[in-house]
Amino acid sequence: MFFKFSNMKMYEKLIISFILISFIPISILGTVTVIHFRDFALESSAREVYNNLTYIKLRITEMTNEAVNIANKLMIDQRLKELLLYKYKSPMETYLKYTQYKEIENYKTLFARAISQIRIYSENPTILENGIFYKVNDNTKNKPWYKLALRLNGFIRWEIVYQDEDIYPDYYFSLVRLLRDVYNEKFGVLVINLNKLELRSILNHQPFDTFLINDDKIIVAGNNEKYIGKKIDFDEDRIFNRHGYPIYYDGKKYQVFGIYLPLTGDNKDFYLISMVPLEFIMNEPLKMQYFALLIIMLSIFLSTILIFILSKNMSKRVAILNNAVSEISHGNLDLDIPLKGKDEIGELAENVKIMTKNIKNLNELVIKQKDMKLKLLTNQFNPHFLFNTLETIHMMAICNEQKEIADISLKLGNLLRKIVESKGEPIRLDEELNFVRDYLEIQKYRFRKIEYRINILEDIRNIYILPFLIQPIVENSIIHGLEGKADKGLINITIISENNKFIISIEDNGVGMDKDEISAILGNLHENGLTEKTGLRNTLERIKLFYGEEYGIRIESEKDKGTKVDIILPYSQLLRGEESHV
Repeated sequence: MFFKFSNMKMYEKLIISFILISFIPISILGTVTVIHFRDFALESSAREVYNNLTYIKLRITEMTNEAVNIANKLMIDQRLKELLLYKYKSPMETYLKYTQYKEIENYKTLFARAISQIRIYSENPTILENGIFYKVNDNTKNKPWYKLALRLNGFIRWEIVYQDEDIYPDYYFSLVRLLRDVYNEKFGVLVINLNKLELRSILNHQPFDTFLINDDKIIVAGNNEKYIGKKIDFDEDRIFNRHGYPIYYDGKKYQVFGIYLPLTGDNKDFYLISMVPLEFIMNEPLKMQYFALLIIMLSIFLSTILIFILSKNMSKRVAILNNAVSEISHGNLDLDIPLKGKDEIGELAENVKIMTKNIKNLNELVIKQKDMKLKLLTNQFNPHFLFNTLETIHMMAICNEQKEIADISLKLGNLLRKIVESKGEPIRLDEELNFVRDYLEIQKYRFRKIEYRINILEDIRNIYILPFLIQPIVENSIIHGLEGKADKGLINITIISENNKFIISIEDNGVGMDKDEISAILGNLHENGLTEKTGLRNTLERIKLFYGEEYGIRIESEKDKGTKVDIILPYSQLLRGEESHV
């Protein structure tokens, strides 16, 4: 598999790599996102349902508490007790007694939003029925809620009461209670009908079928009246699950959410239940899911397009670079690589350009060296003749006590011998300095006004450098700096190292240069071509070719004060003759 992959084109590799890198993460991320969005939508829907149920619970609790407070007040209302137990002698007397008692009417007015009707059933045969007070007849005695009220002996009971005494009989969720005093004397059965319209309005705060269910699982109130009085089976252990649970009811599938609603009374356990159609609760999650899938497909589509574009661009750049390298390998060193950019391919192209330039310069240097050797062989006659002649002059000068001539001939012979014997390879720095000393001593005989100092601030015993690096700089100092100076000239040669760089400084107190002259010299130093070069240019070119582009020559000068030229070399490459060719 690896072998086949290695034999594939770069474009095909990039396509496969991008597909594996992008499609798999996008697919995984997309799946996780879809699941998360669906769960988030379900959670949001469930949270909204529970918030509505909590609000309904609060409002129903307020309504029932108002009814309980009224029932408690009527339980201890002494005037009401007297009114219900009094034996009336005539209808007029009953009417007058009724008109003097306004508490129930006041309660109905004050709590009109919560209370629809307050009714008291009495076994006193002398009372008159007026919409509040009712006589107990056989029909009343047989009603379950009435029997429960008597049996509970004063405890509150919440029941569905069918009020057949009204012009339009109807069912009401009602508070039922036997009224008795502390001596257990009974004076009536209280029925407080809760306001159906207000109750329905509260339940309608939930847009789905929402019911109030008692502990017998009978629907006692709801925003859909057709279900009132019917029994609904639900799992009490699962009803409080925060995501609800599914049930089938009337042939439809619902998600049921419920909360516990305790009421004051004998049968205190009630439940608020919302039955949300499953298609409704899944509507938002499905939308989120489809939206997430759309985003995933769009991402995959855009990624595919970008992958093909990027892969094509990258493989095209690699192909251009490959073709260029192939041309260079066949000897075309003048080829221009049409690649730009700061990415790795662009940097590689720049490095190839630099390498080509260095190869070209090295080839030029080799050609020039061959030409120089050819000229030397052409023009050279036996160097031993020169050495013997200089030795004869040296001996004749000694015999005639011409010490200066003897010294000059000896030093000139040393210079010529080093030039002829040099192979261009690094030599010990102390040998190079001896060569420079001989040269300066000869120049002192010429000009008489030149002095020099060599300051060695480093251990140079194991330092090797290219031959003839220092002498051309010293020669420039004499010719261009000190020859035109009227008074005595001084050349300082200082050798130091700093920041892993080995620096040879040649400083004179000659005529110096201004900024324009320095700029002109630096410009000439960096010109390319096969034209004849000055000593500075030759030295700079040899340094850069041998030690690297970051090393070379630095010039500092001030008019009428002198010039300083620094030869900058890599310290680590000079130790023990270590060579590092570019």
